[in-house]
Amino acid sequence: MSFFAELKRRNVARVGIAYVVIGWLLAQVAELSFDTFGAPPWVLKSVLVVLLLGLPLVLFIAWAFEITPEGVKREKDVDRSQSITRQTGRKIDRIIIGVLVAAVGFLLLDKFYLEESPETVDEIIATERQSIAVLPFVNISDDNDHFADGLSEELLNLLAKVPDLKVAARTSSFAFKGRNEDMRQVGDTLGVKTVLEGSVRRSGDRLRVTAQLINVDDGFHLWSETYDRRMADIFDIQDEVAGAITDALKLHLAPPSDKPTENPEAYAIYLEALAQVDSFDFQDVIDLLDRAIRIDPQFARAYELKASVYWSASAISLESSTAQSLIYEAATQAIELDPSLVLARMHSKTAHPDTWNWVNEFQALEEANRTDPDNVRILGVWAYDLAFAGYFQESLQVRRRIIELDPLSTAGYMNTAAAYTALGRRADALEMYGRLRDIGFDELGDTNQAYTYFATGDFEAGIAAMGSWSIDGMNGQAIREFIENASDPKSGLDFLRSWVDQIEANTDSYAEKNNAKYWFLYLGYLDDYWREIEEATPELPSSWSNAEYLEYLGIVYHAGGFRRHPSYIPYQARNGVIELWENRSVPDTCSKKNGRWVCE
Repeated sequence: MSFFAELKRRNVARVGIAYVVIGWLLAQVAELSFDTFGAPPWVLKSVLVVLLLGLPLVLFIAWAFEITPEGVKREKDVDRSQSITRQTGRKIDRIIIGVLVAAVGFLLLDKFYLEESPETVDEIIATERQSIAVLPFVNISDDNDHFADGLSEELLNLLAKVPDLKVAARTSSFAFKGRNEDMRQVGDTLGVKTVLEGSVRRSGDRLRVTAQLINVDDGFHLWSETYDRRMADIFDIQDEVAGAITDALKLHLAPPSDKPTENPEAYAIYLEALAQVDSFDFQDVIDLLDRAIRIDPQFARAYELKASVYWSASAISLESSTAQSLIYEAATQAIELDPSLVLARMHSKTAHPDTWNWVNEFQALEEANRTDPDNVRILGVWAYDLAFAGYFQESLQVRRRIIELDPLSTAGYMNTAAAYTALGRRADALEMYGRLRDIGFDELGDTNQAYTYFATGDFEAGIAAMGSWSIDGMNGQAIREFIENASDPKSGLDFLRSWVDQIEANTDSYAEKNNAKYWFLYLGYLDDYWREIEEATPELPSSWSNAEYLEYLGIVYHAGGFRRHPSYIPYQARNGVIELWENRSVPDTCSKKNGRWVCE
């Protein structure tokens, strides 16, 4: 008998086929399960290696052993006349057929499981404005989370352009990163009816993105899909996901815009930068964007994001006039490449070195807000400028809108509290800070309540509000002793001046320097506070100033009569704010009497 005939008689080929089919089915089930539970990639690789190593072992066993009515025996010990290999072969054929049927069933299940019919989806989706939150996709690659987070934010930005679709802002959606929350809780917290979640695996040039749209009321999947593509196809994946979601929600997706870059490597680096844009690692983000720009010098959105990062760093880690120059340069490069970029246009006008003034800044922000009314970043700048210029009621309305769009945003609550404080509504401001604790930011809530008390001279209440936290490196008892020393009628001012000088000498952070100088305001040393503002203000009124946050805090807190100080109106006249009042409207708590501006 020939070798191949013997292989057939011993069912070696059948066993090999059965093993391959069963192994393939097990691999598919393993991949789906590991994706669901977020298992690291090496787990699936290990399973595949074990399955591959098992094939030659199984073939050897099929050759060397035979199943008999008495059990498994070595093939050479079996009487050929008593062999039942033919019957065994038929059983193996049935097993193969059964496993193939199961495999087809699995594929259909993976494709259509929990996918609702159009009639069912119509029943689920309400007729009012649709809403969605894009949770950060789970990273199941071997690298860090930045790429997956950036991809999630890009999908969020893409969906934000859909008319009649309310999209929860990034800060709030990303607050659920790594948390296994019930979808009903997510929906209630963010005020949305649907949630998009998924996972991302990147390996070399290959990309696997799994996405699913969930109805928060009952947890049903309205849509799900898995994309196995090359990295170069990432823009197609984004468009397809957005299109599928709008189809499921019976909405219309805006026509797809041009690809931001033709280079997938540059885009991957851009996504990493985008994921970190709200951190205080400004230089790390700038370095990433510079890498993306070196790969693709025509990458307009990388320049736009660079301008936004410089804006965030201004007067914190960058000197303000330097930041202004860098913002204008990056924004100008962005709009030269793509004039449609809203943030780039805004930054180019608000940071223009020759034409900047408060009137032009307000016009630029009003234009940006009309173009992109739900952009939380634009709304945040707009609310800040309104408060800075004294329009506290308008600022409060904008900040309430920010909280509606971004209900877990710490900045939203802090700035709303600032507007309440400026309007003399301290109890409402303290309540806003209390809500920071409700969303898990105890230190921010407690310390800002303490600052509010300090600014109105209620130092003991401020120390009590601090709890166990520290302010400027001091705990409650140390703060009490510091205030006693700095308040001494004879030596207090000299003590505070020396302390501030020491802080300035030991830090490069503009934020830390300003935090120290705020104590001149809290303790009522307004002449010294105004001296600090004047020293930090450049001669040219069209330039940005490191004194901006010092002035802002004085305006908001009204501490010690900041706006009644003789320096306030002349300073605002030189700074261009008076021109804004004359052109726009009378600000809150100010008025014009006998041709002169007076503020409370």
